[in-house]
Amino acid sequence: KKGRRVLLIDMDAQGSLTASLGYQQPDQIEETISTLLGKIIQDVPLTPGEGILRHAEGVDLLPANIELSGLEVTLVNTMSRETMLREYLKTVRNQYDVILLDCCPSLGM
Repeated sequence: KKGRRVLLIDMDAQGSLTASLGYQQPDQIEETISTLLGKIIQDVPLTPGEGILRHAEGVDLLPANIELSGLEVTLVNTMSRETMLREYLKTVRNQYDVILLDCCPSLGM
C-alpha cells in the first residue's frame, strides 16, 4: 500500500503461504524456490524474475511446494549448502525494498 516493492518467499514445503495467496494447488506450479535453488546447486544461470508470480495484492511471490522436502535431501551432501538461499537472494535483492521469508516451524535445513 505504501508503494514498496515486496517479495514473499515461501520456504515451507507445505506451501502454506502460496496457498494463502490463492494458489490452491502449489504442487502443480513448475517454478518454485526448490527448482531455483536446484539450479543454483547445479550452476545453471537464472533468468531475472524466474519463478516469481505477480499477485493482485501488489506483492510478488516465489512459491513453494512439496519438492522443497526433496531438495533438503540433496542439500545434505552439497558443499556450502547454507549459502544457496543467499545466492538466490543476490539475484533479486536490488529489485525489491523488502524480502520476507516464510519458514515452517522446523529444525530442518
